[in-house]
Amino acid sequence: MKKAKGPLVLLSLDKEGHSTSEEAPASETPRKPAEDSLAGAAVPEPRFEILGRRPGLAWDLLRAALIVLALILAAGFTLVVLPQSTVDRMAANIEARHGSAQQEKIALLYLGDDLNGNDFRIRGLVRNISIAPIEQLDATVRFYSHDGTILETTVVRMNKETIDPNETAQFELVYPNYKMDFGSYSVDFKLRQGTSVDYKDMRETK
Repeated sequence: MKKAKGPLVLLSLDKEGHSTSEEAPASETPRKPAEDSLAGAAVPEPRFEILGRRPGLAWDLLRAALIVLALILAAGFTLVVLPQSTVDRMAANIEARHGSAQQEKIALLYLGDDLNGNDFRIRGLVRNISIAPIEQLDATVRFYSHDGTILETTVVRMNKETIDPNETAQFELVYPNYKMDFGSYSVDFKLRQGTSVDYKDMRETK
């Protein structure tokens, strides 16, 4: 038995008994609501963002700051592990280079010693070569053993509390009962408040 093709015809009787026919509406394929809403709307393209990305300049500055911080920490660790004598020597070298750039305020005119009986006497003469008076200048004498080890440090007062410009002042130290206790000595100068005073060696050489 073959199935009829074409539209489906419905038969019905009217009030007078006559038959009428009408064509049934063609069936439509149902559509899902979700498909209807997506059909008319444009689907946005996916967006991707790379995490961890930074502007070039800011990233370079951050990296440079980290490098500087690492260098500072390494230098601090190096100073901690170094012996104290090495650190003191480095500080003295830096101070000497910095002091050389400063102008000397006094000139050392004479420094000598003599032995009178058992007394070892050291004398010195300085001149103020600056344009301002120098107040409370002291001489610091350091004594060293024969192998170069420091034995003793003595502070000696000048014979004047104030040294005017172009004026001279002298100091004298007596080491009693000298029995070859030290092999050498050195002299430098500072103010009584503790500030070092640079000097120019103007002693006459014979």
